[in-house]
Amino acid sequence: MLKNEREIQILDLLNEKGYASVADLSKMLFASQSSIRRDLTNLEKKGMVRRSYGGAELINSKSNILPFSTRAYSCVLEKEQIAKKAATLVKDGDVVFLDQSSTCYFLAGELVNKKGITIVTNSLNTLNLLSLTDLKVISTGGVLSREDRSCLVGEGAEKTYDGIFADIAFFATKSLSADGVISDCTQEEIAVRKIMLKNSAKKVYLCNSAKFDTKSPYIQCTLSDIDILISENNSEKYEKYCEVY
Repeated sequence: MLKNEREIQILDLLNEKGYASVADLSKMLFASQSSIRRDLTNLEKKGMVRRSYGGAELINSKSNILPFSTRAYSCVLEKEQIAKKAATLVKDGDVVFLDQSSTCYFLAGELVNKKGITIVTNSLNTLNLLSLTDLKVISTGGVLSREDRSCLVGEGAEKTYDGIFADIAFFATKSLSADGVISDCTQEEIAVRKIMLKNSAKKVYLCNSAKFDTKSPYIQCTLSDIDILISENNSEKYEKYCEVY
């Protein structure tokens, strides 16, 4: 797990931009170029970035999926705010779908005191977190994703979601475009979520504002297809598509 908060911020920026120069990283993070170079050297030794003249890119920039241990420590305050808002929508006794996102992991932590709820998830980290509680928790099963090793996907995961009807489903993706298109990096995660959303009475999209006005390769759905968008702030421009919290 990364100990240096600035290294996490560097990975977050490279995940967003694909490539960044030392000079740009220095300006964005208010750190000296020598400090940025030192951080990039450490990240290169960990196999997470590839150095090039004057900058760096993610090793896995093709899929743009950061390890869960990195994502969980990115935009923490924003995810905590979103999770607290989302938890108010869950009633005692509800059946709740959570996807594999780190934002839903934060939400799971807010749901531990709800009474009589059932949580269904394809996230290994969320399953591990909830194993310490008395809640009824259902694993989707399936195969371990090759691109996101904290996630269960495939026919087994899809069949589990297809066999249960939820009161509410929560999900997050990498991108939300200006015109309300929700997209992500892998087709296998998109496929599992499609079943999850199909079998939910209420659909709630969790999205921190850093993801606004961005696009990823694969379309999940649009804001018009869901019921509620929850963000930490600045989401009023999307009110024409759905309810905004």
